[in-house]
Amino acid sequence: MKHWALVTAQPQPTGSRLAVVAVVLAVVVGVVAVGGVLSGDPVGYGVPVWPFANAADEAEGRVMASVVTAARADAASLGSLAGVPAAVKAGDVEVLRTQVERGGLAVWLLLRLQVPSVGVRCREVVVLGATPVEVNSRRVDC
Repeated sequence: MKHWALVTAQPQPTGSRLAVVAVVLAVVVGVVAVGGVLSGDPVGYGVPVWPFANAADEAEGRVMASVVTAARADAASLGSLAGVPAAVKAGDVEVLRTQVERGGLAVWLLLRLQVPSVGVRCREVVVLGATPVEVNSRRVDC
């Protein structure tokens, strides 16, 4: 009498564990690399929050938020960027250098910020366009 049996091949998990470990390692390295870049200038990248920023960066972010609000409000009310340097000047913000592009579509500013509990920090700020206004900045040495 013949005996019939269903025979199935068992998968060999030799490479799958290694692939999972490699993917997890790549993700961890990527997260560490991105975190390192963001923590270099969290205010400039728009993430002045923990774990990328410390208390000083968060305070600087609040000062820069007031600068951005003033620049956008002035540009919206005037329809040009000519008054932005005067608009961002406040008690804790000093405009050190201003350069207005011919045509008035861009303004470059060097600002000295009095950051509470930290002291002085400087930022180079560019304000682009009349509507909508785009404001970008980067930390520079004073």
